[in-house]
Amino acid sequence: MAIVRKGTLTVGTGGTAQNLNLGFIPSYFRMENKTKIVANSNGVQIAEWYDDNANASAYIWTTTTGAPVISYISSNGFTPYSTPIGTEYVPLTGLPAAATNVSLAITGISKAANASITATHAFTAADVGVTTVGFHGVVGMTQINTLTGVIQSVTSTTSFTVNINTTNFTTFVASGNPIATVITGVPATTTTGFQTYNTPLLNVGFTGLTLGTSLMVTTADVWQYIALLDSPVTSQ
Repeated sequence: MAIVRKGTLTVGTGGTAQNLNLGFIPSYFRMENKTKIVANSNGVQIAEWYDDNANASAYIWTTTTGAPVISYISSNGFTPYSTPIGTEYVPLTGLPAAATNVSLAITGISKAANASITATHAFTAADVGVTTVGFHGVVGMTQINTLTGVIQSVTSTTSFTVNINTTNFTTFVASGNPIATVITGVPATTTTGFQTYNTPLLNVGFTGLTLGTSLMVTTADVWQYIALLDSPVTSQ
């Protein structure tokens, strides 16, 4: 018996290696360039790899003129890889990797459908729609205390907006100890390269093959692949 995974992938940028997450290092891997086969165009049309082959190697079927030529390459082919656990999605760029909540000193809050918060921060686009901010110790605009909102935009290094409607709140007063408590979140899905994953699954790490530059040649070419992993259990 064996574990089998089939799928398609698209060359994102020609001449750049791509990682393919399979969830395992295959015993055998084969892929066919459907774009080139259908168009009968020249180039690498088929590539194969076995787990007892050297890293970065591949057997390839290349068409130039006439029948395809089968050859073996020792570089820029297939290479097994695994990523460290929990490093694929890291919100709150610029903060310690272990930080799960941070407090920011607030110097201003606007009255708007999406309140603009003035505070020095390290948010990036990765935090939009993801990171939650809670408010405490605000003077004047006391209605916002204990409320939480999700970041809607990052307008500068000292301002961002949240989905709290403060239009009818009283005016913010720059006194006391107004604090925004930041809780890092994770999006439901995360896109890495050409693949989109459930974020908790992504954070477990990647395991699969790196497809080298000799294979990822032409941008937008579509490859169909099959990966097999031998099982210690044999069928009868």
